[in-house]
Amino acid sequence: MTRFTLAFVFALGALLGTTGTSTVCAQEILLEGPLAGAPAVRQKIQYRKLRFSVGPQFGYTLLNDYMHSFLLGAKAEFNITDWLGVGVVGFFAFNAPTHLTKHISDSNNLAGDSTVPSDSNWPSYTGSHNFENQVARLKSMIIGQVALVPLRGKLAAFEKLFVAVDGYLFLGGGVVMFQERTHCSGNGCGDIEDFQAGGGTVTRELITKGVVSFGIGFTVYFNKFIGMNFEYRLAPFKWNAAGTDEAGQAGTQWVLHENPPDSDEPIIWDTTAEGSGDYPDGRITKKDQTWNANQSIIIGVVFNLPKNPKITE
Repeated sequence: MTRFTLAFVFALGALLGTTGTSTVCAQEILLEGPLAGAPAVRQKIQYRKLRFSVGPQFGYTLLNDYMHSFLLGAKAEFNITDWLGVGVVGFFAFNAPTHLTKHISDSNNLAGDSTVPSDSNWPSYTGSHNFENQVARLKSMIIGQVALVPLRGKLAAFEKLFVAVDGYLFLGGGVVMFQERTHCSGNGCGDIEDFQAGGGTVTRELITKGVVSFGIGFTVYFNKFIGMNFEYRLAPFKWNAAGTDEAGQAGTQWVLHENPPDSDEPIIWDTTAEGSGDYPDGRITKKDQTWNANQSIIIGVVFNLPKNPKITE
């Protein structure tokens, strides 16, 4: 019993001594340590704080169904702090047909002639000669945005080349301008007989819409003045990309009526109504517009002003 009591006393004394010593050391480091009151980073280069950044921007739209869009524009931004900035970006678009559009424009029927519209697909299809003219084209975009910069650091190559880099999120809104097939109905879309003869014309109109744009980006700083930005941007809005008749409730179906084997009459298509729907409704209107994400990849050069950034203590 005496041995147990002595052991318990020594263990309790050692525990109290350890606790007391730890408390004193912690207080000494907190009050008298060499890092007391020191910032987390010294001599940090603040590439963004209270600086303007301007420069050209180049881009390309992704997942294009009918028209590629090559973007040429500019970006201007003022950074209130090293992690928050406001700015504006604008693009003009240059268009080129996709492989699908070229394929349809070069399509031929079984007789080897260029394809033309029929009663069953009019006015959605205006013929191979006119198809490229009926699809929509992105023309320009102007966006005001806010950028939040939660990440920054350095990248190294071969342990010799070091560049500063930051990652940012952006959100904004503005206007987008695009050309879309002119809205029409009935004879206003043209005389189907002219299109079936390989003629007819399709016109487009310029439409302006409000748009929200957002995405993610990275900036690489080669020195204190020049950098390069990389962005993935989305700008979803509704448009009629194909220029086709998409609106209406399902209900009208086209059925192939086969002629007797000994008949010289051509195979004809006829329409039979199944239900109360009105699809296709025979008109090209804003009801035919559908949502598209309008994704793009942007690469730009950034010039920062003033030339020398702020540096912390």
